[in-house]
Amino acid sequence: MDDVGSTVAIVTGAAGGMGRAIALAFAREGRSLILCDLHREALEAFRHAEGTNVPIELVSGDITVADYPARIIAALNGRKVDALAHAAGVSPSMADGKRVFEINFSATKRLVEGLLPHMASAGVAILIASNSGQIIARPFFDRAVKKLLRGKGSLVGALMLRNPRTAYPLSKRAVQLYAQSMAPAFGVAGARIVSRSPGIIDTEMGRLEYKAGPEMQRMIDVTALGRSGQSEEIASVATFLVSSAASFISGTDILVDGGCVAGIEAAGGVMKLR
Repeated sequence: MDDVGSTVAIVTGAAGGMGRAIALAFAREGRSLILCDLHREALEAFRHAEGTNVPIELVSGDITVADYPARIIAALNGRKVDALAHAAGVSPSMADGKRVFEINFSATKRLVEGLLPHMASAGVAILIASNSGQIIARPFFDRAVKKLLRGKGSLVGALMLRNPRTAYPLSKRAVQLYAQSMAPAFGVAGARIVSRSPGIIDTEMGRLEYKAGPEMQRMIDVTALGRSGQSEEIASVATFLVSSAASFISGTDILVDGGCVAGIEAAGGVMKLR
């Protein structure tokens, strides 16, 4: 890591459950912060939270707007990024399929590629994906996702984007494979990149999806640990991944879902949950 004071940690989606928990954990480590979210009021409130006695700058707005990465880069003011925790995203109940993909993946790609030249030596980018991406991690779907990563059309992808319930796992699988594909470029810069895939987490977004249908409860029922996760459990993994203890981890997905994917496989697959 570069000298303290010359580096900063960026957290997107910092007003949400997981993003806020990560930002608080980073603040408690003494990291200067750039916090990003659509809702500036919630970001302002974070300044006054217990344990946030660190320099904090805010960049509010829609992450899908083309100049948003440039606004974050301007906030760096010459500093390097020692940690990026990209938690901004939407769930299936919050947007149509194309918008879900634009927020969850396309904006992620623009942000990461914009910030790569500004990563510190030994800096780390953590992209929040979802265990739903692991659930569809099959050659049939991965071929479609890899076409999308190359900017090519895909019939399977186009069909999945018609429905937010299928666009969501598609977008999260894209994040997982994108992190893997970007690892060599980050390595050249002396930095690391990983995706991290939570399961069902007790956040406002998670509760919204829980109300949308019975699938969430069925997934909890087959989860090996028999419960949903907490934002602090996601934040603790983030602090590990940006630490020197994780210095040989890059280009992979870290599944943090209490054994949900394992439980689904044991039950005979996701279709058995219907």
